[in-house]
Parts: sequence; structure tokens; C-alpha cells
Amino acid sequence: MRLTERAGALCVTTLFVGFYMVALPIAAQAADPQWRPTYDVAMRWVNFIILVAVIVKYAREPIKDFLKLQKSDIASEIGQLETEKARIVSEIMAVKQKAIESRSYFHDLKDRLIAQGETRKEQIVEQAKQQSKIMLEETRRKMENRIVQAKAGLQMELLDMAIDQATVTLPSVMTAGDAQHLLDDYMSSLHA
Repeated sequence: MRLTERAGALCVTTLFVGFYMVALPIAAQAADPQWRPTYDVAMRWVNFIILVAVIVKYAREPIKDFLKLQKSDIASEIGQLETEKARIVSEIMAVKQKAIESRSYFHDLKDRLIAQGETRKEQIVEQAKQQSKIMLEETRRKMENRIVQAKAGLQMELLDMAIDQATVTLPSVMTAGDAQHLLDDYMSSLHA
């Protein structure tokens, strides 16, 4: 049966059911009023049975097709969702792996920076020690130089004082014979 034949049969059945739904209640009104509630219940069941028969006869195949289509659509959608879920899970795992690698990289970087810092610290300490040695050596030389200058200055001062003292004291102590003796010594050292 084609789709147009089904639609025609559905229209005829609907007209038939509609006629009985309109005609039977009018006939029921003429009957005994105590029979009305029983009639209403019976008609509801008759209507329900007719509706089920119409659905089974004419809508069974379209409903089956619709349900099959829905089933395939849902199965396809579930497959897509499973694929998406698998992709997201793999991305999450990749992100977790990158996070672990990043932690490892930063830990290694931190260790390298600490080691470089320690090496640099040792170099700075060594440079400071060498500079302090150089400064101490330079200070020692300056002090020795000052001591030498102070000694030379003191010697010159002592010599000046001795000369001053000798010029004051020697003329009164020195005799003409001493002067002649000193002159002879000086002349003999020149000849030698």
C-alpha cells in the first residue's frame, strides 16, 4: 500500500469514527438516564479501541519507520558523542601529560638556576677574596712605603738635629789639631 492510499483510508476511518461519535450520543440521550454513565464508560472504551485499531492499521508502519529513523539518529548521535568524548578525554590526557612535563621542566629549570646561582655565588666570593687580597697587599705596600718614608723623614730629621747639635757643640770642643787630623783623613780618602 502506498502512502496516498493510506492517507485515504485514514480519512475514511476518521469520518466513520466521527459519525459514530456524533450519532451515538444523540441516540443515548433518548434512553433511560440511569444507563448514561455506563454508556459513557462503554463509549470511551469503544473510542479507545477504535483509536488503537486506527493507529495499528494505518500508523504502525510510519511509527515504526519514525522510531527506526529516531533509533538510527540517536545511535548516530551517541556515536558522535562517544567520538567527541574520546577526543576530549585524549585532550585532557594530553593536557595532563603536558602539565607533568611542565612541572618536570620547571623543576629541572629551578635546579639549574639554583646550581648556576651557587656557582655564581662561589665566583663572586672568590672574586671578593681575590680583591680583598689585592687590597690587603696594596694596603700593606702603602703602609710599608709610609713606614719607609717616615723612617727616611725621621733619619733626615735626626741628621738635621745631629748637624745642628754638632755645629753648636763641635766648635767649642774641637781643637786645631783635631781639625788638621780630619782634613788629613779626608785628603787620604780622596787619593784612595
